[in-house]
Amino acid sequence: MNRGMCFMRVFVMCGICGYVGVREATPVLREMLCVMERHRLGFESAGIATVHNGRIVSKKSCGSVCKVFPLGGDWSSSLQGNVGIGHVRYPSPIMSRLVGESRFAHPFLSCDRRIALVHNGTINDYREIWSELDSHEFSSYDRKLDTINDSEVIVHLLEEEILESRDDMTEAVRRTCERLSRNPQNQFLFAFVYVADPSRIYVVSGKEFEGKRKIVVAHKEGFGSVFASYRDSAIDGREPVRFEALKPYINLDSDKFEILDFDTAATLTKHGYSRSKLSA
Repeated sequence: MNRGMCFMRVFVMCGICGYVGVREATPVLREMLCVMERHRLGFESAGIATVHNGRIVSKKSCGSVCKVFPLGGDWSSSLQGNVGIGHVRYPSPIMSRLVGESRFAHPFLSCDRRIALVHNGTINDYREIWSELDSHEFSSYDRKLDTINDSEVIVHLLEEEILESRDDMTEAVRRTCERLSRNPQNQFLFAFVYVADPSRIYVVSGKEFEGKRKIVVAHKEGFGSVFASYRDSAIDGREPVRFEALKPYINLDSDKFEILDFDTAATLTKHGYSRSKLSA
């Protein structure tokens, strides 16, 4: 069985997570990424981005979480800050050729490096959107294949909409999702951090017509807020991930948590989280 056939045999799914609170973000993110990787939400690459001292710092590469972020490694000294997002990648069928190089991994940054974004899903009309963003430079561009990672179009769309809306984040997210929804086959759950708003994580549970990809958000007093990928069915015979990525930090009996509905955006801070519908 070739690699492409293998992708079609199972439902593939990346893992995304984030933390904002009183602790350093990277140890929390690394732990959640490891849990999701064990449950087969990603295997090809891993990445983390944090906001610290007015800028985004990011590290991503191919390999397992333990390879990219080894315990005791010097990566932790550069990825400082109390807010961050993480990703483990499981390439979708349309992106199965883009493997083996760190530029295909998440998070993706905007041209001005003020936004870092992670995505779980598939943007089938990414080439059309890419052509609409001809003034943007795409870090995942592969000259030989003449293609990009489909997920990267989202961060550049968002960059445009934040500029157009004059930093009205609700409107920028709504318009970004509106554009992504033009193709009924697109599926998108994503999260991002923004340098101009360094104490928040924005989480978008947009559209997922198979009902398998989900996001759970949670808050614990004195710790902060987290989100992670949620899936209540198994992949490749592994146990379903459900709330496993949260359990090292969240008490499911006493702390606040919920699975986000689709067409919903949530804003996480160290004090809690709020949510709103994307469409009217």
